[in-house]
Amino acid sequence: MLSALSCLALLLAVGATSSTAQELPVIDLGVSVHRAQLNATGGYYSFNNIPYAEPPLGPLRFRLPVPLVSINRTINDGTAPRRCFQISAPWFQYSLPLVFAKLAEGGITPPAGPPPSPPPGQSEDCLVLDVSVPKAVYDAKVAGTLNKPVPVMVWIHGGGYIEGSKSDIQPAGLLAESRRNGAPGIIFVAINYRLGMFGFPPRKPTMIDIASNAGLYDQRFALEWVRLNIGRFGGNPNAVTVIGESAGAGAVITQLTAFGGIDGTSPFQRAIIQSPYIKPALDAATYSMVYDQFLTTGNITSYAQARTLSSDQLAAINAAMILAAPAASTVFAPNVDGLFVPNYPYKLLAAGKVDRNVDVIVAHNLDEGLLFADSRVSNDTGFRAFLSGFMPSVPASKINTLATAIYPPDFSGSQPYTTQTGRVILAVAEAFLDCSSFGVNLAYRNQSRSYLFSIFPGMHAEDLSYTFNNGETANNLGVPVVASVVPIMQRWFVDFVVKGLAPGSAARDIPVYTSAANVVNITGTSFPVVRDPAANSRCRFWLDGLTS
Repeated sequence: MLSALSCLALLLAVGATSSTAQELPVIDLGVSVHRAQLNATGGYYSFNNIPYAEPPLGPLRFRLPVPLVSINRTINDGTAPRRCFQISAPWFQYSLPLVFAKLAEGGITPPAGPPPSPPPGQSEDCLVLDVSVPKAVYDAKVAGTLNKPVPVMVWIHGGGYIEGSKSDIQPAGLLAESRRNGAPGIIFVAINYRLGMFGFPPRKPTMIDIASNAGLYDQRFALEWVRLNIGRFGGNPNAVTVIGESAGAGAVITQLTAFGGIDGTSPFQRAIIQSPYIKPALDAATYSMVYDQFLTTGNITSYAQARTLSSDQLAAINAAMILAAPAASTVFAPNVDGLFVPNYPYKLLAAGKVDRNVDVIVAHNLDEGLLFADSRVSNDTGFRAFLSGFMPSVPASKINTLATAIYPPDFSGSQPYTTQTGRVILAVAEAFLDCSSFGVNLAYRNQSRSYLFSIFPGMHAEDLSYTFNNGETANNLGVPVVASVVPIMQRWFVDFVVKGLAPGSAARDIPVYTSAANVVNITGTSFPVVRDPAANSRCRFWLDGLTS
């Protein structure tokens, strides 16, 4: 793949950058030409919808991304939305009552309104990225007066590997923080990658021409594009920080453990991992069963036939499979393919098979499981069925261990829960999120830095309202943002991108994890260092005992 990317570099090595006082700057990348959009308030240019690979259409469907060879000399202003095919999981309807009840405890009433419409711009031709660069940096690069290239932050979006896009967040707040006190700033890159069946097509183990982790390869391809091309915008390809949340953070973990986690092989130097979402026990046998479901749902006999279907027909199959998924399952996700993901991600973390040349910040939130819980579970039978639903390949004996020894039906107060719902919330939080963050800390020999986000309600994704805050006073659920915390967190992240963990970096305010499992607890009023609640025997079972 790297040799193919080298060919891509040669293709992109033509063209020049131009700008005039009368119009927005245009950058010519050889195979594509892009006009910037100017965020006048934030003082930065955005070059949007830059292709980084050939559109994965027709015979390229369900396969590895390939270098961009299609040439389009029409100037692209990046204003048209570009998203990969996607759909939301249906079981959120069963967790939302729990979410609303939690918000009511804090006197918060979520905004009312109809369900959101499907986001526009969905297509298979979605392997594009956005580059946002401070105006002064880009102008200096064009003029040949840039003293030195600036660091780069690359965003990998979340969404359970079935939804989301590069456009889900805006980087204005982070870019403004990066230019504080006259600093030149950083470049921000946001990428799309294939989702659902398109990005994680199920297969039998013998199918060598199907890339069951195509979405992960897309991310790798985009990161290589950054390495090869970000210098054209004034960026430093040797100072790249990847940031991801939820599935985006889980994807960062798979990039760090890729091919068995060989040191020095990651196409980035630092990583910020927020609430990493990893589906436990998604092995080749389970994905083989998903392949059978794919054939049945699509009424087809092979991928050869699937490649003859229209995009809309494939999207309908993708949607039907996801809509039929049991609670907490998204059907499609990173899976053990024997190559990019050589073993269960949790097993790789437990074995320390990560690229330790990368500096990492790891985080999880206080109440990760609320958004993924199933309010319909009312007894032990339902609890066991809930676990089996998102882990169909786990033997009954392991489900029994989880239900009796790890999360026993004991509501006396001796456990971290006192109700059946609390039991479900804790189990799903640790299964997908808390224990993955704990595993990263262990894999980095407790030398990572970590925080716990506890500002009410402390739910999954709540810290995004602070990471990417652009002046908003509340998030999309109506939860107020504690304004004093925003600059502190944004300074952590920007300093980590610019200075790493060198003396003087605000990122050093986040404690080293150590064997004491230190995390800084963001409460909204203070930042005490506490013991990570994920550092427990239950998480050790998820990491190593479940699949032993």
